[in-house]
Amino acid sequence: MRIRFIPPAALLFVMCLVAAAPAAEAPVKVHRKTTEPRTVALIRHKGPYSEIPKVTKRLYAELDKGGYIVCGPLMAVFYNDPGQTAPEELQWDVRIPVTNPGSMLAVDDDELGFGYQTPAYVAYTYHVGPYETIKEAYTLLFDWARTNSYEVNGYPSEIYWSPPDAKNPVTEIWLPVKEKTPAERAFR
Repeated sequence: MRIRFIPPAALLFVMCLVAAAPAAEAPVKVHRKTTEPRTVALIRHKGPYSEIPKVTKRLYAELDKGGYIVCGPLMAVFYNDPGQTAPEELQWDVRIPVTNPGSMLAVDDDELGFGYQTPAYVAYTYHVGPYETIKEAYTLLFDWARTNSYEVNGYPSEIYWSPPDAKNPVTEIWLPVKEKTPAERAFR
């Protein structure tokens, strides 16, 4: 494979945190930050989440074929609520930051495209463990936003800091939010 990977400094930090974590499960915390802008290669797809590995493999193959330089971890953006949308109707992207993007034109589903991911203010947390239990982290984030007077104003994203076959993969989950004004808080 010819893809060159430039590991972000944040990956090393997260790996150190995970390595230093005690064997017992640590409490999950919600944090806030403004994400960095980035240029990403992406494939938008419609279908069940079980197809993420297949679409990811295709994205990496397209990047390798085109000689693009990967400069960050694999990401996914989710446009529907899986609790209210049939699996075959779910829409999502797999994204990989790149340093040398191609044309940023609109593309159809399942085509390689490139886009600019603008900075976003997010509530975020880390999920350590199998993807089958990630719903707990989403529940935590949405509950935190509701009880702390934040409005969700974008689509959730996952950043995969570990390979999918890791024993306890590390996934960072972003939930774009904005703080409600005093008037908005009065009308919860």
